[in-house]
Amino acid sequence: MGDNLSFLDRNELESFLQKNNLSPKHSLGQNFLIDAEVLNSILAAGELNSHDTVIEIGSGLGVLTRELAKVVAKVVALEFDAETFVALQKNLAAFSNVELHQIDVRKFTPPQPPYKLIANIPYYLTSPILRQFYSETLHRPEVSVLLIQKEVAEKICAKEKLSVIALQVKVFAEAEIICTVGKESFLPPPKVKSAVIKLTLKKTPEIPQSDIEDFFKLLHMGFHSPRKKIGGSIIAGFPFNKDKTLEILAASKIDTEKRPEDLAISDWQKLLAAYRKFSQ
Repeated sequence: MGDNLSFLDRNELESFLQKNNLSPKHSLGQNFLIDAEVLNSILAAGELNSHDTVIEIGSGLGVLTRELAKVVAKVVALEFDAETFVALQKNLAAFSNVELHQIDVRKFTPPQPPYKLIANIPYYLTSPILRQFYSETLHRPEVSVLLIQKEVAEKICAKEKLSVIALQVKVFAEAEIICTVGKESFLPPPKVKSAVIKLTLKKTPEIPQSDIEDFFKLLHMGFHSPRKKIGGSIIAGFPFNKDKTLEILAASKIDTEKRPEDLAISDWQKLLAAYRKFSQ
């Protein structure tokens, strides 16, 4: 396998998979990127330099990994599938700055910062990965560039109608869509359109670190019935009787005619303060 091996050509990739008795696994969300323009957009968005450490999730056959390794000091490449991992090891044998791990990303502990997270991630793991690398750790990436489902990218980057996943990110990072990606950019083509998003870590989280755990617990309770108005959703989600829940709502002074998605981070902060006061 020469240094020019890229797999960005559909025929080349199909030939390699056939020769090595490999096939993309739908159950693992394996959709191999075969679009050089998208690959270059991911690399450019990462603003990479020779001092960077990069975590890559779902390295596959190493297409993105190789390009990262040419630029940065170290790539920590995570791949769960055992068969793909064997091919990945062969394809990256020439790169001494790549550290390979056959591991489920959900069992991986984020390293000490600074580092960057750059990956074409399995779409079904988007929310767990964002929780793991943002809300459940102090070791957050300074920059994340992720290729994910377009609909989810739009939710994360929304300025209003904020979902749980949007709030999960916005507490810690500024989010923007770098580009949209068509189905034809992958082998096999996914059933959904995709997008590259960039998350830039805020200097200070919107919520104090001491409140993070309680904040997200409250958030999930508040979104118990997201189509209801906030009053009805919270009555359904809070572990109190209706009268006490209404007291908490009144003390928070938020508009109970709004739905959970209409509340800003500051509204959830007010609700958290009232929740703590009345649950003691």
